[in-house]
Amino acid sequence: MVTVNAWQVISQSHCGNVRKVNEDAVLALTQPLLLAVADGMGGHQAGDIASQMLITNLANIKRKIDLDSNISEVKEAIMASNESILEYSKSHLNGQTVGTTIVAMLSDYTHASCLWAGDSRLYRLRNNHLEQLTQDHSYVAELIKTGQLQAKDAHKHPSSNIITRSVGVENPLSLDQISFDILAQDTFLLCSDGLYNEIEESELLQAMQVYDIYRGSNWLLNLSLGRAAKDNISFIIARALDDNQADLHSTTLTNFSV
Repeated sequence: MVTVNAWQVISQSHCGNVRKVNEDAVLALTQPLLLAVADGMGGHQAGDIASQMLITNLANIKRKIDLDSNISEVKEAIMASNESILEYSKSHLNGQTVGTTIVAMLSDYTHASCLWAGDSRLYRLRNNHLEQLTQDHSYVAELIKTGQLQAKDAHKHPSSNIITRSVGVENPLSLDQISFDILAQDTFLLCSDGLYNEIEESELLQAMQVYDIYRGSNWLLNLSLGRAAKDNISFIIARALDDNQADLHSTTLTNFSV
């Protein structure tokens, strides 16, 4: 088995073609890996504050080598953010509903864990097979699960914007968590719904298969912006590297924010 010893990571975040405020926030840290995408809700002066508050709390975690310790720290930061957003809503917004989704991935090169609430997603590309690892916490996801709606029609449903779980809306917060192994060449995509509502899975696969994920990420963003792009678009692509890929400058993190 080829040993993973580094990550190549690229993040993108854009307002899209309609909205004037970007309510998404992203975090991409390596050594050890901590990736997160948060999609705020509640409008200007609300959703953007919620997502930034959460991402800031995650960025301030003192990460350790031990994966389990980092998972505990991330959980605590998300739960603390839930409390802070609820309090902010009471004190500044007259109790207005405001919150943010979260999808976060941590890894120690051998194993990884993902925690999430809402409909921001984690995908994995392994051996040219693309798989959605998270399950959406949304009204349409429930309809699909019970056979009342076809997945291909979900984004057209009039209630497609209703999520059933998010950070900052209720207390206590329920987080979902999965754990999985990491293999060399595994490529991961964390994204808000502004991306996957514009892009077909075959196009996600194409972008993640390219040798240079920087080029793939630019193609994916431009493809999204060439369509309606009514929502903010944010995503992170991360690839697990081995010793033979030193030319990819694995620890270099490039952020594009427009």
